[in-house]
Amino acid sequence: MTGRALLCLTAAVGTLVAGIASAQQSPKPLQFEVAAIKPGNTNHLGAVTSTKGKLFQMVNVPLKSWVEMGLSVPDYALKAPAWLDGTTFDLDAKLPEQFLNQTGPNQPVNEKAMAERQKAMAEMMKNLLIERFELKWHEVSGSVSGYELVTDKRFLAQPATLMERLRGPGGAGWGRSSVSGTNMPMSRLAELLGIALGKPVVDATHLTGGYDIKLAWRPDNDAELARQRQYEDGVDNLPDSAFTAVREQLGLRLQPAKVPAKVIVIDQINRQPTGN
Repeated sequence: MTGRALLCLTAAVGTLVAGIASAQQSPKPLQFEVAAIKPGNTNHLGAVTSTKGKLFQMVNVPLKSWVEMGLSVPDYALKAPAWLDGTTFDLDAKLPEQFLNQTGPNQPVNEKAMAERQKAMAEMMKNLLIERFELKWHEVSGSVSGYELVTDKRFLAQPATLMERLRGPGGAGWGRSSVSGTNMPMSRLAELLGIALGKPVVDATHLTGGYDIKLAWRPDNDAELARQRQYEDGVDNLPDSAFTAVREQLGLRLQPAKVPAKVIVIDQINRQPTGN
């Protein structure tokens, strides 16, 4: 064998070995081990999602919500057939050991861990939609209606303390009527306000550094308002909207704006899943 032939053979073997090693190291795609899907009950009030041990369940959840979860896309950035909103399904799924090992009770509970769990759940849902509903989509760049977060006449948010800055970004909490956190940059506040409002919010304050944020407003949902009245004092004294709370509590303002966004366009999705 000539030196040139030997060199080519060595390179080919090296490429093959590297390919095998890469395949062995590639993580197995996350998928539900068992997933039973059946039509939702149109007489059932509302949708329910829960995780109990190794079981993940959804009851009467619109197929559009399945897609939003699987593709990690908010409602405002999804272009999909209108019938997805009114078509509901139930899901009984078994979580794989790979997921349980990553997110089990012995794993740390913090914002990063919650984000990893959400990402893993999205991957499993996406794979389920592809396999059982033959979901296909593409992504385009566009703009959607949202808000810019800007400074108002008097800025009220408290800068993070020196110790908080030295420790780095702190934890954050948010819900339908509150946002809080320590050493929070304005870009993160804008992101969380977007989640609460269901529309994108971009930071246009030009403020740097981190801030201690404690923002709360009165829920516009009667059931949530009644629940908070049971467990929290002073709920009725809170501002009536996030817009008022941002202005009165932080000295900021939310102004309507067209916001650049990646939009997901659904190309194909079946009305019924393949058999269980």
